[in-house]
Amino acid sequence: MYTQIIVSYDITDTKNRNKFFEELKDLGLISIQKSVFWGYILPSEKRIIKELFKKYCQIETDKAFIVNVTLDKDLNDSFGYDEDDFNHPESFEII
Repeated sequence: MYTQIIVSYDITDTKNRNKFFEELKDLGLISIQKSVFWGYILPSEKRIIKELFKKYCQIETDKAFIVNVTLDKDLNDSFGYDEDDFNHPESFEII
């Protein structure tokens, strides 16, 4: 039921960008670059991220996207990442 995603964003307002960053971390996503997150999520969490776009992104100036990926299987080349950086976590904490 979990799917892998990448979330990338360019939010101009520092306060909104920092809040968005923290919200993505709270969902269990991992910051792999300054404005790029990766991780495993449930469909309901993907809907939450779409709502966060609406909350923190300004239509006139900001950009963001979500893409489904399979980095644990399809990543061919990388630089600076450990071999296991994109592996499925051992377990998920249910809250």
